[in-house]
Amino acid sequence: MATLAVPRRELNTASIPLLVLLVGMAGLMSGVVGTAWDVSWHRTIGRDSFWILPHVFTYAGAMLNGIAALLATSTAMAGRRVRGRELRIGALRAELGVAFVGIATALIILSAPFDDAWHRAIGPDVDIWSPPHLAAIAASSLIYLGWGTALAPGVFPIGERLRRVLRVAMFGAWAGMAIFATNFYYFMAVTREALFYPVLVCAVIPLVLAAGDVVTGEPYARTKIALWYTGVSLLVIGGLQLEGWRPPAFPPLVVAGAIAVDLLRRRTASPLLLGAAFAIAFVAAEWARMTLFPAPAPTTLVAGPDRGSQLFFQYYGQALARPWLSAWPLAAIAIGTLAAALGSTVGGRLGRWLGGTSGPVRKDA
Repeated sequence: MATLAVPRRELNTASIPLLVLLVGMAGLMSGVVGTAWDVSWHRTIGRDSFWILPHVFTYAGAMLNGIAALLATSTAMAGRRVRGRELRIGALRAELGVAFVGIATALIILSAPFDDAWHRAIGPDVDIWSPPHLAAIAASSLIYLGWGTALAPGVFPIGERLRRVLRVAMFGAWAGMAIFATNFYYFMAVTREALFYPVLVCAVIPLVLAAGDVVTGEPYARTKIALWYTGVSLLVIGGLQLEGWRPPAFPPLVVAGAIAVDLLRRRTASPLLLGAAFAIAFVAAEWARMTLFPAPAPTTLVAGPDRGSQLFFQYYGQALARPWLSAWPLAAIAIGTLAAALGSTVGGRLGRWLGGTSGPVRKDA
C-alpha cells in the first residue's frame, strides 16, 4: 500500500499548476473586460450603484486570481513541490510570481470598500486619479507582473510556444494598465495635449517594455509587447462600440517607440539614446495622428454636470493651451527622452531582480 500512495499523491498534485494557471487566466480576462467596461459605463450611464456589472466582472476577476494564488499556496504548504523561484513568508510558501498575485489580490479586495466610501463622500466622478483607484491600479499591475514572472520555463505544464505567448501577453496587459492609469488621456483623445501627455507615456511605458524585455528574453520583446497591447485595446474599443458604449480613446502609438528602441539597441545600449529613440518615434507618431485626425470635442462627458465633466474641461483647456501644431512637441521630446531613459533603466533593473529568463537565445541584442 505504501508504494501506491506516493504515485497517487504525485498524480493528484501534478494537475495543480495547470489548474492554478487556468483559474488565473479566467480572472485576468474578467478583469480586463470589467476595467474597460467600467469607464464606458460611467461615461454612458453615470454612476448608479457599486454593484454594476463592470464592477462585478472586475472584482470577480480579482477573486479568481486570489483563488488561484490560494490554491498554489495551500498545496505548496501541504507538500507540493514549488516550481521555479519561491517566496516564503513564515509558513506561507508559493511560486514567486503567484505569491505576487495573491498579495495584489488582497490589496484590490481591500480597496473595494475604500472606493465605495470615497464615492459616497465625494460623489460620482470619472476620475481615475483618486486614492482608491490608484491603489487598485498598482495592485492590478502587480498581478500582471506576477503572472509574467510565474510564466517562467518549467513552472506550468504547457507548451513552450504558448508559455512564451502568455508571458508577452502579461506584459502587454501591464502596458494597458499603465495607459489606463493616465486618466483622461486614456479615454478622451481630445484631452491629449502636446506636453504632459507624451511625457507621462514616456515615463511609464518604457519601464514596462524594459522589464518585459529582460524577463521574457524574447527577440524584439518591446515590439511584441506593444503590439499585443495595441491589438487587445482595439478589440476592446471595437466591442464596446458595437454594443453602444462610449469606448476609450484610440490607444497611444507606443508601438512606434517600441520598434525604434528594438532597432536601435542592436547598435547601442545607452539608456539616453534608447530613451531618445522612444520619445522621438512616439511623439512623432502622436503628432501625425493628432494633426491629421484631430478628435472632436464632445458636448458632454457623462450623464449630467458633475465633477467628472468639470475635470474634463480642465483637461480640454490644457489641450487648447498646448497644441500639437506648436513647439510643445519638441519640449515633450526633450523631457520625454529623460523620462524614457529613467523608466527603461528602472524596468531593466526590475526585470533582472526578477531573474530574467532562461528562455530562447535573443537575436536582436
